[in-house]
Amino acid sequence: MDLKEYLHVRACNLSGGNKRKLSCAMTLLHCPKANFLDEPTTGVDPVSRRSLFNLIKHLKDSAVVLTTHRMDEAESLCDKIAIMVNGKIVCYGTPNYLMQAYG
Repeated sequence: MDLKEYLHVRACNLSGGNKRKLSCAMTLLHCPKANFLDEPTTGVDPVSRRSLFNLIKHLKDSAVVLTTHRMDEAESLCDKIAIMVNGKIVCYGTPNYLMQAYG
């Protein structure tokens, strides 16, 4: 996650993007059975974003629930996608299904 240079910096003194990367790294460190990631790449630089994508994709024996506003992120990381409007799920399916059904 490219955090080595911040090894001796307190988390409260990190930038928003680096706090996000640290939070994701700490969450995924123990390989829990379920991960809940809320907008994990918000404020994160593109290189670290791809790095985080690869990390999430290669998790074994772990379920990931991801919230995002970025459809490219959902398509890249998710097997199933639920789209919510005003707190209600309005469509659900695989990325391919949603693209075919809704464009």
